[in-house]
Amino acid sequence: MGLQEHRSEIEEIDEQIIKLINRRISISKKIFEAKRLEGKPISDPEREKRVLSRATDLATELNLDAGAVKSIFQTLIAMSINKQQELQGRDQG
Repeated sequence: MGLQEHRSEIEEIDEQIIKLINRRISISKKIFEAKRLEGKPISDPEREKRVLSRATDLATELNLDAGAVKSIFQTLIAMSINKQQELQGRDQG
């Protein structure tokens, strides 16, 4: 396999990653609705810690840079919180 084939494979993976991020955000919308119905706040620091711990543990198992994976998941969590805050703003507007 040559350089272009490897790059094409990376592009396919990138597309899958973006689609998974979109799917994750879609589920965040459902989580927001459940939190709203249960009167729970958007941010859940304990849950966020568990998500980060799970991600870094798996990264370590796979011999990946756990710090980099933690940063990615911190961004994903922030995206979810931002989406939920946006939805909350719409509900109040």
